[in-house]
Amino acid sequence: MANQLEPKSFELVCYMVTSACNLVRENPLYGPFRLVDAASRLITLLEEEGVDSPRLRDIREQIIAGQMTVMEDEEAFARYLQALVMALVPYIEEER
Repeated sequence: MANQLEPKSFELVCYMVTSACNLVRENPLYGPFRLVDAASRLITLLEEEGVDSPRLRDIREQIIAGQMTVMEDEEAFARYLQALVMALVPYIEEER
C-alpha cells in the first residue's frame, strides 16, 4: 500500500509546493483557494486508498460547492471560508 500511496502523495506535494511558489505573484485570494483545493485533493487521495470517512466526504463536498466563488465575489468567498470552518466544529467536538 505504501508504494501505491507514494506517487499520489508526491503529486499532492508537488501541487502544494508549486502553488506556494506561484502565490508570490498571484492574487492573494488564491492562497486560501489553493489550501482548500489541496484539502479536497487529500480527501480524494485518502478515499482512493480505502479511507472511508463520512465527515471528510462532507467537507470535500462543501469545498467543491463553494471554492469557485473566489473567481466571482471576494466577500462571498470569505463567507464561504468562514462557513467551511464552522462546518468543521461539530466534527471536532465529536472527537472530544
